[in-house]
Amino acid sequence: MNPQFFDPPSRALRKHLSTLVPTCGEIAPQGEFSQLGTPLSDCCFLVVDLETTGMGAGAEITEIAAARYYQRRLCGTFRSLVQTRRPIPPKIVALTGITNSMVLAADPLEEVFSRFLAFWRADHPDSPPVNALVAHNASFDTGFLRRAAEQLDDPLPDALTVDTLAIARLLLPRPFVANHRLATLASYFGADKPTHRALDDVLATVTVLQGLLDLGAGAGLTHTQDFRVLQKVPRQIRAKRVLGADLPARPGVYIFEDAERKPLYVGSASNLRTRVGSYTTLSEKRRQMREMLAAARHIQHICFPHVLLARLKELELIARLNPPFNRASTRPDKYWLLELTYEDFPRLKLSKRVERKNASRTFGPFTTRKSVERVRRVLSQQWNLRTCTQVISPGDPANSCYLEQLGTCRAPCRVQRQESYRQHCQLIATNRAKAEQEAVTSLLEKVQDLADRQEFEQAAVVREQLSALLRAEAERELLSPLLAAEKLIFALPASSGGWVYLALAYGKIVGTAFTCANAPKIAVEKTVATLAEIFPVTAPRFLAQGILWEQLHILAQQLYQPGTRIVQISDSAELVCPVSGMLARTQLRQKLAQAQKPFSFRR
Repeated sequence: MNPQFFDPPSRALRKHLSTLVPTCGEIAPQGEFSQLGTPLSDCCFLVVDLETTGMGAGAEITEIAAARYYQRRLCGTFRSLVQTRRPIPPKIVALTGITNSMVLAADPLEEVFSRFLAFWRADHPDSPPVNALVAHNASFDTGFLRRAAEQLDDPLPDALTVDTLAIARLLLPRPFVANHRLATLASYFGADKPTHRALDDVLATVTVLQGLLDLGAGAGLTHTQDFRVLQKVPRQIRAKRVLGADLPARPGVYIFEDAERKPLYVGSASNLRTRVGSYTTLSEKRRQMREMLAAARHIQHICFPHVLLARLKELELIARLNPPFNRASTRPDKYWLLELTYEDFPRLKLSKRVERKNASRTFGPFTTRKSVERVRRVLSQQWNLRTCTQVISPGDPANSCYLEQLGTCRAPCRVQRQESYRQHCQLIATNRAKAEQEAVTSLLEKVQDLADRQEFEQAAVVREQLSALLRAEAERELLSPLLAAEKLIFALPASSGGWVYLALAYGKIVGTAFTCANAPKIAVEKTVATLAEIFPVTAPRFLAQGILWEQLHILAQQLYQPGTRIVQISDSAELVCPVSGMLARTQLRQKLAQAQKPFSFRR
């Protein structure tokens, strides 16, 4: 098998690779050629993949596969199932397709491992001895191989370990690829999708390896020693590993602090130990994170039974502490709302907060003022609403204003009586879904018409207005049921077993509870009854009062995730979205979003 060719790297990717040249190929001044190691063109790689019964050290190997790869060709493959002492968990069977009956007929680990090492050490007529062991997320595979070697007292041959995951994170950072999973990288380099069977994954890794070698050539990756330089974590960063050494492997929030205990960075994770440890590995490339680690002296943490609670707490702490190295979620006040007023001549008004009684006449939230201005402009045009801010009395005829003269307002107040104008606005509020659908249809037709006339710049303006409208209304449809619910109790499966219960009133969390795994029914019922005693809760005056919009978005999304259970809900609440609403028009929103960034980092 020869790896398929992939498209040449984009200009942005070539620029990124050029910045890595000082990193690779430089070992020491006045070094000898022997220090460079074996040229990659003469290197024989042993690409390995294991399938196991789980992630921990106590898991067993179920399948081993390997391939010798030399000068762009396969020189031999190895594959064998392995007999296990314990049953394979059902979720692993579903993932890999390896069943208990398959491994029952396989050879034990002693025999398979012996044949694997023989394949590794054997002289091959088409390739030299193996120089490097290659795997994707190599620490996982090499960990199992080392434990097997110790258990069987048969040491592994000496070879350089190359991790395609670590190399890919350096050579292909986001947004050049969506993530660094093997399936994503295989697709990028034109390989068949891996199937979680060992040999299929090995063949995919071979293609990824060759693709990375081709990319790395532009960054000075020419010899085996360059892999050591690429995969080496700076000493000052490795020294920070002690900060998170004692963190639990549980969901929670972590806070990096400086020597004076001032917060530097706040984050959340489903596994605190793994996430904090990742900051001190080669995978962390963000310059600001390296600066943060250099200043960090302490780590505080708060554990939670579910990662959702950790994420909500993270947003709260970022808003309250304003840590200097956080970039996301640092402006909780950035959200805008658009309200159809109750004036004699109603108009669409920008607001930071809106009273709950006006929820049916509210649009948004919007994340930027630019987007809310776009929607106000397009809806005012589509629905023939005034855009001026002056107070107009119903008995006085409206005078022509500069907005009408500039053509940015149709001045309906000059051609309509006050009563008919109010009825027009009330009809829009009452039949909101229909009015929005008509506006979307009209805008789509307008975009097409402008494109047909080759007025592409104006078509792009209308497209951006339409995209902003769809995004905002999809968000409103997602959040509105939570904001309207007087009482909502739902349960989430806890990471350690059992259930986490959240009680919400008008979108705000008013209580939480936890029941252990296998808790008796009476204990669960008592927990729910205790939460139910919190209600009724006094309704807030404003929408989303006492909760961040981003927190509300996370809660709303969680309600529709697998595993979430609705326990109690008020009779008047409806957790529904319109079938023909903006939230349902996912494909259109995605197409519009993609059209707005045609020159994004894509192959």
